[in-house]
Amino acid sequence: DMQEYLDLCRRIIDEGVWIKNARTGKKTLTLINADMCYDVASGSFPLITTRKSFWKSAIAELLGYLRGYDNAADFRKLGTKTWDANANENAEWLANPNRKGTDDCGFIYGKVARNFPKPDGGRIDLLANIVDHLKKGYDNRGEILTFYHPGAFDLGCLRPCMHSHQFSLLGDQLFLNSTQRSCDVPLGLTFNMV
Repeated sequence: DMQEYLDLCRRIIDEGVWIKNARTGKKTLTLINADMCYDVASGSFPLITTRKSFWKSAIAELLGYLRGYDNAADFRKLGTKTWDANANENAEWLANPNRKGTDDCGFIYGKVARNFPKPDGGRIDLLANIVDHLKKGYDNRGEILTFYHPGAFDLGCLRPCMHSHQFSLLGDQLFLNSTQRSCDVPLGLTFNMV
């Protein structure tokens, strides 16, 4: 697992292109289309990094997504400050009329997935549906948990980086394919792997 990660880092250095990020104003070495594959059936976990990993914070962030949190204070109660800057220091979000005040993150990640808007005005809990189907051994090839809602980007402090998770059952094996639009490989990849 570590070699695959190191190969990706080398590929970014060798093939990446410097791009200025519009949101942060920082230059990033950018590589398009990198795939990584892990078999966790043996009980191993791909916590891959060359730096110290704050795995408790990553797990807290994941729990917040699963619970549908939309407030940095709720994430802090779980043990992570990862949403503080996005909620309270992002100039674009601070000026957004949809922001509800201090610590509000808006319609982000788990809040989208647990309350996905339906055309009729209702909402659907994507995660609950997937868990229910998989528990019953049902796979319709459409078991997709998504945090991505282009019509609601202005309702949240940050567009999702890790945005789609497709679950598939093949016999008694569960497969997960996760897709992200952006990742800070040296810092954020370990969070997204959780």
